[in-house]
Formats: sequence, structure tokens, C-alpha cells
Amino acid sequence: MNRSITLILLMGSPVLNATAALSNHDAPAIVGHYHLNVSSIAEHQRFWVDTLGGVAIKFGPDQIDAVEFPDAYIFLHQQTPSGPTRGTAFDHIGFAVPDVPAMTEKVVANGYALTVGREPAPGETASPPTAGNYGRFSYLVGPDGVKVELVTNDTAGAPAITHHHVHFVNRDFVAMQQWYMKAFNATLREGQTDFFIGADLPGVGYMLNFFSWLPAQDLVGTKGRAVDHIGFEVRNLEVFCEELKTKGIELTTPYAYDAALGIATAMITDPYGTQIELTEGLRQ
Repeated sequence: MNRSITLILLMGSPVLNATAALSNHDAPAIVGHYHLNVSSIAEHQRFWVDTLGGVAIKFGPDQIDAVEFPDAYIFLHQQTPSGPTRGTAFDHIGFAVPDVPAMTEKVVANGYALTVGREPAPGETASPPTAGNYGRFSYLVGPDGVKVELVTNDTAGAPAITHHHVHFVNRDFVAMQQWYMKAFNATLREGQTDFFIGADLPGVGYMLNFFSWLPAQDLVGTKGRAVDHIGFEVRNLEVFCEELKTKGIELTTPYAYDAALGIATAMITDPYGTQIELTEGLRQ
């Protein structure tokens, strides 16, 4: 089986009933999962589960390892990655927690490094400033160089951790944002600057962020890297795939539907090499 479409195994697992991770059942498209290539399942479980607080699960007849968070799954594929997230246009996964300093202290105590938001320019060691207060957000580096951001969730009764956003970097960060707006019918978010622009998904809001970065070398695609691809769960996926074609966006893996499992999948790749898996049925 093509490992990029392992999600069809999901419905065969009885353990996924525990927390119903993908809570948004109405939005046309949501970010639903990330697929990682990992050198050690155990070390990634120590980071995602023991440190950040996700729930380790196994699913399907092959008992594939994954980690469940509110509103996202992290799928772990045992394969040494060809490199970290840095060096690709995919920069980091964002999570929201009630107390960023406390969670950051736990991350450091468990032996993981902190990093910066905006990457330093080639030949520089210091990161350019970003808006905000580091008491309300921080950046972490997990196993295999997977970058994570923590932001503050000050909603009353907020969960210990929940998926929050995905962040890209690119010298053509505005053009990249516009491609995602076109592909996923997202809207421009107010507050763009000379180094940042955002796009909001319909029915979701804050989700897709784009930073300016001028790397010394060209960015490479995500295939084979620590974060191999990002997954969008899409309503009416077959129609959505046809709409992508009318927009000039070709499928890299064609639409397929398994009637027995009730799962549909397809793949696309953005112009900057980020692989995107499209699914329908993961919310159910």
C-alpha cells in the first residue's frame, strides 16, 4: 500500500473512538493531519505524547503508530527523514496551550531545544524581531528537526493542548499565500506586514500563515523530510478535486474512494514542493 494514503486504515481501528479528534464537522476544508518520517517512533512518542500531551494510538490491521491531538492527528512513519522541516517551505506546526511558559519549561526540561520564529537571513545568527511577547508564544525543535510553535489559548476552560495553525516560509510568501487562497477558497486575513501574511479557511478562521524568508539555497520539497506532507480533510472531495483542475491545479495522486471504508483520498503538491494529502471521511 502507498504509505501516503495510509489513512484508509483508520476506520479499521476501534481505538479512535476515544476523543473524536477532528471536532469541526461543518467547514469545507480543515487541516486534519500531518504525516511524519521519523527515525525513532519511541523518541517521537516521548515528544508528542509524554512532553506535549498527545494521545498515542494504533490503528488498522498493521497497528500503525499515530498521536491524536484535539483537531489533528500526527502519523508516524518509521523512516529516517532526508532532513528537518527547515529547508522546506513548511516551517512549523502550531499548537495552542493555556500556559506557554509552563509548557515551554517542560519542553526544555525534557531535553528539547528552543528556536526562533522568523529564520535568520543567510550569514546572520540572530533572528529578526517578530510581533508579540514570548510569554505568550514560543518555538520548539522536536526529534528529527520538526519545528513546533506554542501559542496562548486564554479561553476559559481551554484544553491542555489543541492544534492551532500551520506556518509556511518562502521568499515568495505572498504568492504562496495566494496559491493557498485559490486552492482552498481561503480569504485574506487583515494585518499583513512586509514579512507576514495570513489566510483564513472558511468556517475555520485563523489557520494558514506565511513568513518571508530568503534562504541561502533554494527550498526543497517536503517528500521524504521530517514532515512529509500535510493533510486537509475536505467535504465533497470529488467535486473539490474537479474544481482544483479548473483552477489549473493538477492532482499528483488521483481521487480514489473506498466504499467499504468510506474514505476518499487524493494528493496535490503546491508550487513550492509541499505535499498535501486530501481526505474525506476522517472527521467521521
